[in-house]
Amino acid sequence: MTTDWTVLTFTAVAFGIFFYGISKTSMPVAGVIAGPLLAAALTPTVASGFALPLLIVGDLVALTRYRSYANWPLIFRLLPGVLVGILITAFLFTVMPIWLLTRMLGLLILISVILEIWRRSNKEKKKTERVNSGRRRALAGFFGVLAGMTSMAANAGGTAMSLYLAHMRVTTLTFMGTSAWFFFGVNLIKVPIVIQLDLLSWETLKVNLLFLPALVLGTVVGIYVFKRLDEKKFYAIALGLSSLAAVWLLIHG
Repeated sequence: MTTDWTVLTFTAVAFGIFFYGISKTSMPVAGVIAGPLLAAALTPTVASGFALPLLIVGDLVALTRYRSYANWPLIFRLLPGVLVGILITAFLFTVMPIWLLTRMLGLLILISVILEIWRRSNKEKKKTERVNSGRRRALAGFFGVLAGMTSMAANAGGTAMSLYLAHMRVTTLTFMGTSAWFFFGVNLIKVPIVIQLDLLSWETLKVNLLFLPALVLGTVVGIYVFKRLDEKKFYAIALGLSSLAAVWLLIHG
């Protein structure tokens, strides 16, 4: 890492890691607050590698609480698309400006949020709607690729995952358990890729240790918050933060 660690840079990264901790134990999409902070402080590409070890630690904390609530069929449907999304993004890093890539992803997320809000507001349709197997596969493919790309490009895969699980209408505990296992697997897959792209090194790991307390504090706050959220508030916040993430990516890239 070649980042010049000013007080402002250190503070921005610390707050970002704190919000990543919250995202792991209460609201996966809360990572959308962290992503822009780290991207502004470190640049998007450097942030992708820097945050990864801490995200994996956060995943392990989440698994200690929610591991038994996962919906494995939902995870298995997503994985092929995620792998494709990660590989596509790793390639695009080398041929496309990062600002263009992130704006494309922001547009896709915004469209997905609008469609999900519309679906939820249509109460009569929601009462009778059933997601058939073909539609499940199509949704899993789309959101899998989107999750892989946003996770790799901006550490914001929680947005796509949240939209997918919202559409599948799972309980909040199933949401957290499925997200915990899903992102633990995705982040492990990303490790050799970011090493190959020279975005993760022993120096990065040493600096990560300085921010471990911020991550742990975030996970504790997240546990406290999650216990006080009912399902309606949980999904309202998830969609609100997803909208925020999409607008941020569209404006700032």
